[in-house]
Amino acid sequence: MRVAMVAALVVLTGGTATPPAHAAAAPAFQTPFPCGMAVDLTTGPTHDRARGKLLDMYRAPWSNSQIQSGTPIMAAAGGVVTASHFESGAGHLIKINHGDNYYTFYMHLKTKNVTVGQQVTAGQQIGELGNSGTNSGGTFHLHYEVFRDTNGDGSGAVSELIYPTFNGVEYHLSEGGNPYVTTVTSRNCGATPNLGVLDFYLSDNLTSGAHTQPVVSYGNSPMIPISGDWDGDGKDTPSAYDPTTGRFLLSNNPANGAAQHIVTYGNPNADPLVGDWDGDGKDNIGVRMGYTFCLRTSPITTPTETTQLIAYGDAPMRPLVGDWDGDGKDTPSAYDPTTGRFLLSNNPANGAAQHIVTYGNPNADPLVGDWDGDGKDNIGVRMGNAFSFRTSPITTPTETTQSISYGDGSPHDLPITGDWNGDGKDTHGIVR
Repeated sequence: MRVAMVAALVVLTGGTATPPAHAAAAPAFQTPFPCGMAVDLTTGPTHDRARGKLLDMYRAPWSNSQIQSGTPIMAAAGGVVTASHFESGAGHLIKINHGDNYYTFYMHLKTKNVTVGQQVTAGQQIGELGNSGTNSGGTFHLHYEVFRDTNGDGSGAVSELIYPTFNGVEYHLSEGGNPYVTTVTSRNCGATPNLGVLDFYLSDNLTSGAHTQPVVSYGNSPMIPISGDWDGDGKDTPSAYDPTTGRFLLSNNPANGAAQHIVTYGNPNADPLVGDWDGDGKDNIGVRMGYTFCLRTSPITTPTETTQLIAYGDAPMRPLVGDWDGDGKDTPSAYDPTTGRFLLSNNPANGAAQHIVTYGNPNADPLVGDWDGDGKDNIGVRMGNAFSFRTSPITTPTETTQSISYGDGSPHDLPITGDWNGDGKDTHGIVR
């Protein structure tokens, strides 16, 4: 379950592209939208769905595409413009030669900002999103294709349509004839390719000051990093909450950047929550707005929305959730930064705190996790670069602590906790 205490995107399914042995390696293509922008990828009903090589790209969310006209379109890689004109079906289009016989096409543009023969760099704006042409279906989107010229003579007589690759990940959007929508976050950041992208450094060992999991990049500022067990496999995985839209981008496999579930819940700029509200072994989402905890009780796999509302705590208390009694259900609680007190409740609906525990210094970053695998959550704090985990039960006045230095303690290090390896014990991490 765990939410980082401060203010995190999304790539997609597929493996790293492997070009044929006789072909030069493809350029380092990036999503042709501005750095950090969330983009929905799908393929239209008139395209060859069996191959899944034709992308229709919408500024997320695609369901409200009418607000997207004029969104900047960027060069997916550096190269030379070989076409910039209007065709009846494709509308305003641009074609770029990236060298080594690789070309990209951009169709249905509103405007074109480049001319034939012009040299462009990766991330340079080349046009604007539109719906020009008779084949656009009237919706504002970018039709994007990648070709390889098998003639190899530089004529541009392209003959091989290939799978699009963004940030080293190859996308097969509709293999088997079943198109779907997936969301990616653009890494098309020019000279600063990591601008705004958050990296998760996660440790499986409560006593280790080094990350033991591979670093996962997921989310862009101002998104808030969260983690949860969305599929019930016992492992928490990095995910993200976008406060500007109120959308949760939830992933079971963040290493490939894919969001399996994108759920809009609550008002923008709410406090995101993650917990198992019903004890089914799967985490769900929630938000705290004002003094009210709003817990989504319908599965994240369904569009149906049902909610439980609970008022708990007062300003300036910070929201927490945890399973304090081992019944398998997380419940809303609160942390008072002015006193360093945790007000932990098994039944927040009646407003009562079963356990009030002072721990750490005031204004620390509160942490929650099952540190010893006994099925009950405990508390902790992050102070500077020191993570302190309370190892004595919250039901006793005795205090024992496990402490570890992790990260540099700067405002750029956002603390996060979760069970990263499925051993039943929560451990620490930072997101920066």
